[in-house]
Amino acid sequence: MILSVEKTTLVRVLVRSMNFFVEFSFCAFTCVMMLVFAHITKAQAQSPTPSAIATNAIATSTTATSTIKSALLKQLQRGDTEYRVRLTSGDILSGKVLEVLEQSAGTSISASMPEEGIVLETSLGKLTIFLSEISEIIPRRSAYRHNHRAYIMPTAEPIGNNHFIGLWELIFAYAGAGIGDVVSLTGGRTLVPFLSGDEQATLVNVKITPYVFELDESGNRLFTCVGGNFALANTANQFWHAYVGATFKGARSSITGHVFYKVNEPSTYRIRAGNFLDFTARYPASTLGIGAALDTRIGDRHDMHFIGELWNANVLQPSATAILLGLRLSNTAVSMDAGLAIFTQPFVFPFVSFAWTPF
Repeated sequence: MILSVEKTTLVRVLVRSMNFFVEFSFCAFTCVMMLVFAHITKAQAQSPTPSAIATNAIATSTTATSTIKSALLKQLQRGDTEYRVRLTSGDILSGKVLEVLEQSAGTSISASMPEEGIVLETSLGKLTIFLSEISEIIPRRSAYRHNHRAYIMPTAEPIGNNHFIGLWELIFAYAGAGIGDVVSLTGGRTLVPFLSGDEQATLVNVKITPYVFELDESGNRLFTCVGGNFALANTANQFWHAYVGATFKGARSSITGHVFYKVNEPSTYRIRAGNFLDFTARYPASTLGIGAALDTRIGDRHDMHFIGELWNANVLQPSATAILLGLRLSNTAVSMDAGLAIFTQPFVFPFVSFAWTPF
């Protein structure tokens, strides 16, 4: 009897603690969004006219000379564009290209250049890098190809040309493709061998990114999105959602917020999974939920990110909350996510995710 009372008390303490954490996270998220919009207002007030922007772009963004033979170096812009350079040794550098160097024999007043190269301004200073040492050089904005999603949650950034194929928890196969920089399409289905087709889960998501705001000269941007998704938990159980969201993206981190709305009936669902699960869940129509995500690069590493997600399916019910925390290891072709999902029941389980961006 004493053990039962202590167990009940412990569960209550854990639930209350999680509820407090959810409420605190929601308040913190609201404050962050208010700061972002205040920053937007200030940036717009101080932004130059379109003609001034065009004049400045022409003056500061000069391309490499036509005498450069390398196609890789010809496309580079000198000035404000920041690049990520992967060397043949595997090292990664980032910085602005100050000069594109031509091959030359040298003179009495200048040193010879055995091959073409670049002068890169980095945190270590100005570095001269020869073409034979460069494995890949791409704009920093394009270097991280997985910023259109956190773990489950889509961010407001479009998929664009970063089409991908993925596998979540080793049982949910999904894929995504972009149409321009506006429309993003994703879809997936579970592939559990011992479940019938009627007991599998399916998800289809459509996202539109209508507006992108350049906040300042340092490259901070705000993406906005609207979208909807359709999900099946067994063939008989349909879930339709509409949502709006925004992503603030800085040089190292991005913060995403969503508000979503369940639009369809019924309110009660019976969910089955072979002989392992058979339970009834309640999810009323016209329910308003929220989500938040953080994606931040760890230290000076270009391939490691910390990612956190917070979901609340019903803002009137703090216990309907899940938190996902973990790491992402990625390059321009593949990514691997691993972490823990924490529910307010309380319940914790590990998760993994893999994605391949082949194009």
